[in-house]
Amino acid sequence: MDITNLMVAIDLGSSNIVGMAGVREGNKIKIVAIDKEPSEGAVRRGCVINIEESASKVKKLITKLENKLSTHISNVFVGIGGQSVRTIKNNVSRHLPDGTKISSLLLEELQKEGRNIPIASTEIIDVLPNEIFINDNVVKNPEGVEAKKIQIDMQLAVARQTLTKNIVTIFDKLKLNIEGFILSSKADAEAVLKMEDKESGCVLVNFGGGTTEVSIYHQGFLRQLTTIPLGGKNITQDIMSLGLVSDEAERFKISLGSALLSTGEQLKGYTLDAQGKGPIKPKDLNRITVARIEEIVANVVNQIKESGYKSELKGGIIITGEASQLKDLPELLRKEAGMEVRCGTMSDKIIAEQDLNIQLTTYSQTIGMLLIANESLASPTKEANKEGWWPWKKAKKEEKKKEEVKPVEAPKPKPEKVKKEQPQEKREGLFDTIQKQVIKYMTEDNNEKIS
Repeated sequence: MDITNLMVAIDLGSSNIVGMAGVREGNKIKIVAIDKEPSEGAVRRGCVINIEESASKVKKLITKLENKLSTHISNVFVGIGGQSVRTIKNNVSRHLPDGTKISSLLLEELQKEGRNIPIASTEIIDVLPNEIFINDNVVKNPEGVEAKKIQIDMQLAVARQTLTKNIVTIFDKLKLNIEGFILSSKADAEAVLKMEDKESGCVLVNFGGGTTEVSIYHQGFLRQLTTIPLGGKNITQDIMSLGLVSDEAERFKISLGSALLSTGEQLKGYTLDAQGKGPIKPKDLNRITVARIEEIVANVVNQIKESGYKSELKGGIIITGEASQLKDLPELLRKEAGMEVRCGTMSDKIIAEQDLNIQLTTYSQTIGMLLIANESLASPTKEANKEGWWPWKKAKKEEKKKEEVKPVEAPKPKPEKVKKEQPQEKREGLFDTIQKQVIKYMTEDNNEKIS
């Protein structure tokens, strides 16, 4: 197997930690290996909750991939997602002397300025540029244009401060070099959306195991990203309340679960048994499934309404993610949102080995990560791109450098105790419009200790 230009993507999902390897073939990516490890006990709602357990699972996953590829893996791209990820609007502007022409250096300076804003208890993990205004007019290619004023609108993808720190700790333990972090929702869009979808306006919804990501695109740009801390696992847990164990509940969810209430006639002939605990009424399972998916869909619809773009999203709603396979989900979403709904289709830039079963709903994020990674590695400004996308790597190197040259100081007398400043007040609820139960889930994870 030719593994020249090998790229490996790792997605720390709520249901599975997925690993995928691909190589460049012309202008396409060929997937040559794929595997996964269950993430239970390691990752919850996209966030690492146990570093040791996560490291163990990632190590097993890497070993599986190495055995399939017959080669050592030392560099990986890692997906960033989870319930705390969202976008914040920002813009930077500058008045310029007469006759100034816009340069790439000036654009880079403005983008760096745009990401250097303090946001309480969060870190900026990506900068997603929107329109560029030259003299108050939108310009697509501003380099070389003469300007008196420039403004760049952007979306800052932010997450809680421990998100990347914990992931870096895991891969440092395994002596794996992180080539870069890639925003999971951005990878999703790369895998399933065409430029026409983004231009006409659309909503991309990833119904995952622990979270549901809602990305809104308009006129070619990402306008809003929110993460709802509810997913397919919540449905499974609800079904378990009937007396089923996890595996049974998951199996019945797939075989009998539906997003719409079924009639008695539709359920006729089904018999369910909870491992000797007695029969379960199919209509009870149906009601439980419907109640939870209606809650998730209600939050999705609310995010679309609150964005202010609903009437302009001609491309409708595109769905992906493992939980998107729930029966009748497109019908429920269409009914509640009043928009067209369709399942995502895989990018034509992806090909795969014949013996690989690549299900888009399961692997859309890792597929998109490989596509984005390929663009980065193929770019002539690879190093500049790395600093632009993943400045934490540069900061980490600078910290190490400072440690190396740190002089030995003589002992100093202990200073008097100074009263600590009060910490900055945290932002109120992550999603102001999401129901109380959702906020409860978020509070649980924010207060959870990392093992």
